[in-house]
Amino acid sequence: MAFKRSGVRLPLAPPKPSPAIPRHLSPSTQKRLCHSGFSHYRPPQALVVPRQNSHLLVGSMVGSNPHIIARDAMYKVHRLTQARVDRTVKEVNRAREAGQVAKSKLVADGNGLYLQIPELSFISRLRFAGRRIEPGHGSARSVSLTDARAANEAARRKVAKGTNPVIARVLARARASTSLTFLEAAQAFLPVIEAKLKNAKSRYQWHTTLTGLTGMIDADGKPVKAKHNYCATLHPIPVADITTDLVLAVLNPIWSRKYETASRLRGRIERVLSWAVRQGKAGNIDPDRYLNPARWDGHLEHALSAKAKLHEVAHHAALHYSQMPVFYAALAKQAGLAARASQLAILTATRTGDLRGVDREERPPMMWDHLDLTAPTWTVPKTKTSVRHRIPLSDAAVALLKQLQQDHPVDKSGIVFVGDKPGQPMSNGAMLAVRDRMVEAGLIAKGSATPHGMARAGFKSWASEETTFEKDVIEACLGHAISDEVEAAYRRTDFYRKRAKLMQAWADFVTGRDRSKVVPLPLPAKTKF
Repeated sequence: MAFKRSGVRLPLAPPKPSPAIPRHLSPSTQKRLCHSGFSHYRPPQALVVPRQNSHLLVGSMVGSNPHIIARDAMYKVHRLTQARVDRTVKEVNRAREAGQVAKSKLVADGNGLYLQIPELSFISRLRFAGRRIEPGHGSARSVSLTDARAANEAARRKVAKGTNPVIARVLARARASTSLTFLEAAQAFLPVIEAKLKNAKSRYQWHTTLTGLTGMIDADGKPVKAKHNYCATLHPIPVADITTDLVLAVLNPIWSRKYETASRLRGRIERVLSWAVRQGKAGNIDPDRYLNPARWDGHLEHALSAKAKLHEVAHHAALHYSQMPVFYAALAKQAGLAARASQLAILTATRTGDLRGVDREERPPMMWDHLDLTAPTWTVPKTKTSVRHRIPLSDAAVALLKQLQQDHPVDKSGIVFVGDKPGQPMSNGAMLAVRDRMVEAGLIAKGSATPHGMARAGFKSWASEETTFEKDVIEACLGHAISDEVEAAYRRTDFYRKRAKLMQAWADFVTGRDRSKVVPLPLPAKTKF
């Protein structure tokens, strides 16, 4: 009776001891010995030992079984030695020097690895998809036997996974030849991101922070350099070689004193690196296993301080809404087109950027063509949230715009609030100058208000505290995007009628028609600025 273990049929009784076969004999000689004087022990049945399971046998039984000994000798791996390889190299070189040609042959090491003669190169002879392939592993003059064996095992693993190692090597070399430095990757990525940027200022910032250039050309045809070149140390380094330490070397000097710039720069570096890897421009890096050294979550957040720990978040200064009527009356007495723009910003609770424009093409300034004083409606073509926004105009806003048409000639460009130069919109500094004049005149305290804060923060506080309008209506007046994607997908209204009533109520309160909750401005008795 016998039992099986790991594919080997073994008897219940232990085998009798058998003399060992000398290992220095050739496999054929050892095989003959097994069938002659060394074969006095025969298992009861034919011995079946799969080669891959021989290591599971008990050591004492392996040493005593001549069949296993002979089998191991015939299938022995690592037959070559480094000394033999070196000796072969010298023999072939001497033959070449003597004008002789060495006989062409393959010397097996095992597991499909061979030393080619007279080429003196290591190759693997494998089968892939029913065909023989012979991936090379380098010259025996420069590649050690140990490295050749490791390369052979790697090729065998690729074949086992269904990958042709020859084709994989060709693709790897092709990717390596297209590997870009960080500067080259940034220059290649900029045209891609520029198509998504909203305005020229954003494009300028991307160019300057990543490349150290402004993206413009001077009179001599040379690129104009930016004031700062933050990524200069990364420019000559291949994308595949950029590490976390290199990224931190760029960010650390400016992280505490220029947080906004450094934070945006980190995000831009991350996007450039990710794009290069995904496009196969970073050597042999696997995109699915790539860990971006500039990523924030779970990585740089542990090496750099968060914004809240560096600076307190500063909101736009604004007076309490109860003081708005007194402030608006003082603002109405200020001369100039910028003062009227500040008034209209308060009446419409809109962003100052929608009034003066951010970009002439994507976010143009307020134009007379955008206004319908009979409806009455102001249509903003594109807001900060990249949507078209209709703003209902109150009676006070319509009266203000009609008065503008009488007091200021309409510019040929059609811009409502024109700056110092004809055809150009006013700058944000013009509206800030109005506030500064009111501070110097002692009408408001220094640092108590900004155009943006007065126009929007005051309205939001008043509408939330003093009216019963829904939060969605208030947010729609401010032109805020809906954060909930599901709600945004199902909403089919902009609450225009309700917003018209709310904006009229706000205008009545600001202009003093509703004086039930008006509080005088708290002014310092004697303030010097």
